[in-house]
Order: sequence, then C-alpha cells, then structure tokens
Amino acid sequence: MAARKESARRVSDCVTALLRDQPFFGSLALRLPIRPDAARETLASDGREIRYSPDWVANTDADLIKTAIGRVVLACALKHHTRRGERDPGRWQQASQLVTHGLLRDAGFRLPPDAEAWDGISVEQAYNRLPELQEGGGEGTDSPPSAGNRGGAAGPQPDTDDDDGGGGGDDDDGEPQEQAPQGEDGPDADDGNAPADASSAGDPQANDAPAEDGPSDAPASCDPSGTGEVMDAPAGSGDEAGPGKAPPDVSAEEQAWDEAMHQALNLAKAQGKAAGAVEETIRDAHHSTLDWRSLLRRYMTDAAARDYSWSVPNRRFIDSGLYLPSIRSEGIGTLAVIIDTSGSVDSDALAAFWSEVREVAAEVQPERIVVLQVDAAVQDEEHYAPGELPEGIVVKGRWGTDFRPGFERLAEQGIRPAVCLYFTDMDCDRYPETEPDFPVAWIDYSPAVGLSPEPPPWGEHIRIDG
Repeated sequence: MAARKESARRVSDCVTALLRDQPFFGSLALRLPIRPDAARETLASDGREIRYSPDWVANTDADLIKTAIGRVVLACALKHHTRRGERDPGRWQQASQLVTHGLLRDAGFRLPPDAEAWDGISVEQAYNRLPELQEGGGEGTDSPPSAGNRGGAAGPQPDTDDDDGGGGGDDDDGEPQEQAPQGEDGPDADDGNAPADASSAGDPQANDAPAEDGPSDAPASCDPSGTGEVMDAPAGSGDEAGPGKAPPDVSAEEQAWDEAMHQALNLAKAQGKAAGAVEETIRDAHHSTLDWRSLLRRYMTDAAARDYSWSVPNRRFIDSGLYLPSIRSEGIGTLAVIIDTSGSVDSDALAAFWSEVREVAAEVQPERIVVLQVDAAVQDEEHYAPGELPEGIVVKGRWGTDFRPGFERLAEQGIRPAVCLYFTDMDCDRYPETEPDFPVAWIDYSPAVGLSPEPPPWGEHIRIDG
C-alpha cells in the first residue's frame, strides 16, 4: 500500500510539474481520470483515462514519466486512438511514437537516448514506411528511413505538407476518414462534462481492484520506445464496453479532443508557453476536422477566461491521492461583431452566421455585444445584452469595402473586446497598419475556396463552406 501511494504521489507531482512548465500537456492530462493498472508496461491512455504501472512509475525518472504523460495525451489529441482501424497494433504503436517524439523533443521534453523521431509526416505515412512484421515477430527486409540529426530526429521529408493532424480527408492507405456531424461537448475538468464513459469519473479508484489485476479483455501492453502507449478508444460506453459491443462514436470522441486541445492550447498561449511546432500541428488538425459552426463555437467559448484553481481541488483525483487543481471559467467580457455590408454581402451566409452567433452568445453570456455594420465606413452601431440580440440583421450600407473603419471605431470608444468576429467575403486588402491587441476571427463567406482572395495577414480564418 505504501508503494502504491508513493507511485500515486509521483504521478501527481509529474502532472503538477507539467501544469507549471508544459501547460498544454498538463491541462490535457488534468482532464482524464488517472489510475494504476498493473497490466500496463509503462503508462497508457485510450482517450478516456490514463493508466500507469505502479512498478514502472516507482522505478522511472520523473522526466521520463512526464514525457510518457505528454506523449499519450498528444497522441490522443492527434486522434491516434481512433484512427488505427484494422492496422497492426504493434506497428501502429511504433508509428505513433515516431511522429510524436519530434513534437515532444521540440517542446522540451526529455526522450530516451535511443528514441527515434520522424518529422513532418502523419501517423499513417509512418505506418506505411515501417517494415511489415513477419510471422514469428521478425521484420521484413524493407528498412525504415534512417535517423537524421537533432538527437535522433529523422529524416523522411515527404514532398507533401500532410501533418499528423487528425482524421480529415483520406489517409495514405486510401481509407477515407469518416466525418459525421460533430458533437459539442469536450472533456472538461470537474464540471460534469467529462466523456460519459470515462472510467470512474467521480471516483478514480472505483475500479482499482480489476485495474491492478488487469481487465480480462485488456489489450496486451505495447510500448516499443518506453515513452507511453496509446490504446484504441473503448467500444461502447461505460459498462456497455466490451467484446461484441458497438464501436466507439469516433466523431464525438474526436470532437471532444478537438475542443479539449484548443482549450489547452489557449491556456498555454496565455502563459507564453505554447510550443510552436505543437501549436501549428494542432491548428492544422483542428481545421481539417471541424466545420465552420464548430470552429466558430470553439473560438467564442475559448474566449472565456480559464485558469487553474488550487483552492478548489479537482475532485476527480482526490481519492487516488492525487491533489491537482480544477479548471475554472470566468466568462467573457465584450464580444465585437463587425459585419461587412458592402454590395457583395451574402444574405443567406449572413443569416446562418448571425443565427450561430445568437446561439453561442446565449451560452457564453458575454457582458455586452457590440455590432458594427461597415462597408467603406461605419454605417451602424448597436450594443446588446446577450439575450437581446435580434433574430435578424437589417443590412445598412452596400458600398465598397475597407477593413480599417470598424477597428478604428472600437479604438475610438476604448472598446477592447475579448473576441472580434469579422463577417466578410475577404474582397479587400485595406487592413489596419498594426494588428489589434485582441483576438480577431475572419468569418469568410467568399463563394469557393478556389476563388478566395488572399487570406488575412493575422487573426483566425474561418470559412463558411456550406
């Protein structure tokens, strides 16, 4: 029992250190129940919880424990736990480690001396380049790409810009990644929104006994690099999971992780501790999997101030001896909405955009909403409470387009919004000379991707594509 408590304390200390030094990874880990599992070789996650081997934790350097935690939550954020399909589990595990090691290295994690990293490719590409396993466990004759410089970072540099960014589009095996309508609830700490089938969300130790012995249907542990393993998302949900049960709801699982990783990224950026390579990979992954409504909803809800609270411990972890903070939300201040009312405004796109703004504003409850109608000048200005937004907009203006007047009006009135949404067809190149000191999302309703003007020089770019 003493050894078990010591292992729990070491895991708690590692998560706490990640929250301080690597907040993107630490806040993702904070969203998952953590429990011991003697069936695991090292440390693992299936996207619903983190399991660790008490013996491994007790005998492993803290830096490598932090690396394993960071790797498994990064792999889940990139949806490696939902994308394996019928591929060989061991080969998939190795591919997952190869493509995440470089991101961990660039973020400042310590990797084992012999850990290899392949940069700039997706997990499917890495899987295809690995030699096939032959009967008896031997490998085929094909050699994997040789390691390059930068401490084991390798070398395949494909002539494609396909990042390991989630399940959008077709992968390298020609297998389409199914994209169903997505849910909206992400795994959130201590607020009742954790994945419904996360084991023991209220009491992480409720399943302690079977976890120590290893569930009878638990997959064999596989961690070729010793940096943590990612397991497949569980079938079914909760007690219904098991052999012969329904497959996991992949779209809902991926949606939950998309929302969670962007909340974590915003926390890290607010502290000035967001690794550039990770931020770029996560942004590309997110845009490939969510439609514009989900992107807009995420952008607005992320504007609510979120931080850690040690004064209110996270109840999910207390019973297992893990004293970790909860995540609190303080809401959103002013929301600014600038509508391009030049002659080319798309009435149907405006109606869809405005409907979504009204719905999300009712959820996040900003203190006020400032709505500007702007063509080449400010044509109308209205201030609303969140429950007062009208059902539609009467368009005023219809002249040319200039992106500067709307921002100038906000500055003149001393309005610094938590978020500014600019609804436009992007058919303009007159931007403010300097980027505003608040987040801006350009909601682009231009007719088609192939006809779109140049993307904005700064801010988030969200296309209304149907």
